Amino acid sequence: MNNILLICTDTPERTLALTPALSILKRNFPRAQISVISDYPGLFKNNSAVFRALPVMGIGKLYALLKEEKYDLLILTKPIFKYAFAAFAAGIKRRIMPYSALTALFAGTSVKVDGKTKPQDINIALLKPLFIYLFPAKSQLFVDKTEDAAALDLLKEVGISAKDKFVCIFPGAKAPHLNCGKEFYAKLNDKTAIKHQELKILFIATDKQSSHTVNEIFWLTIKKPAVIRTAPDISILSAVIARSEGIIGNCGLPAHLAAALGKKAIVFAPLKAEDFLEMPSPVSALIKPKAQQCEGSCLGDCRAFCLKEISLTQTCEVFDTIFAQKSKKNKGIFNEERTVGLFNNKTRRKKS
Repeated sequence: MNNILLICTDTPERTLALTPALSILKRNFPRAQISVISDYPGLFKNNSAVFRALPVMGIGKLYALLKEEKYDLLILTKPIFKYAFAAFAAGIKRRIMPYSALTALFAGTSVKVDGKTKPQDINIALLKPLFIYLFPAKSQLFVDKTEDAAALDLLKEVGISAKDKFVCIFPGAKAPHLNCGKEFYAKLNDKTAIKHQELKILFIATDKQSSHTVNEIFWLTIKKPAVIRTAPDISILSAVIARSEGIIGNCGLPAHLAAALGKKAIVFAPLKAEDFLEMPSPVSALIKPKAQQCEGSCLGDCRAFCLKEISLTQTCEVFDTIFAQKSKKNKGIFNEERTVGLFNNKTRRKKS
């Protein structure tokens, strides 16, 4: 198998979840040229497993590409009819995709997957029909020198030099019930800035909505942090995170970027949202509220606002452990899953 194409048209978080499957494919087919079509080709341009990263294109251009390149294998991460039909019409012999009634006629191999399965696990499940050697693989993201230089210039503009150690904070989310609150982040900034003067705090906006949130938090703080108010490009954002000690924020794109870069992280996540989050390792923490208030509607309009109840004191203790590398005062904070259950710190007992 010499020419392989994967098509992943999804969010950047789910696009990053494709990289473990790419590592497995490259290990099994070291001489193969592996290409990727996605909405975020920049996430793959520095990946050694990827021969070529292409943007999403129209059905006509895609069909012409498939006919010209004569791929041996095509994998669709989502069962999209037009892509399945183009692959069938172009005569690609091996076509693997998740099962769907709309695409079953054009799929060479359909793989049934559970809708609750994590994207990374779905992508690896799509490799099983190839009868290849599967092994544990993690998301990967690489930053080149140009992106690093651009990130350093951006950091200098907000008062952070190349020698400074800093932590990135990403407050705000598209839905208010996924936020901890502006006052919470302002107090977290002041407490950590006073206690850990060797670390600088950098607030970063990731979209127009969070830009307003970051600005409001800035004026609520006493110890003024560095602020990036205009959302940087995803490549520059990745380079900024790569230069940092790690990140703090909700379970959005920055948390997934940190995981792919292998950075430390403190992530605030509602109970249901954590299922789709890949945590960095080995030093990271997922802080979640008590289960009694969970309505199970994180993806909808939840009325519980559970993240508003996260304790600032315990978050600062976690900060000391993750970023300042100080001993834990409360040994019961972390369980074996590296999750911080602020209201449910029950020690699990093994059955004898």
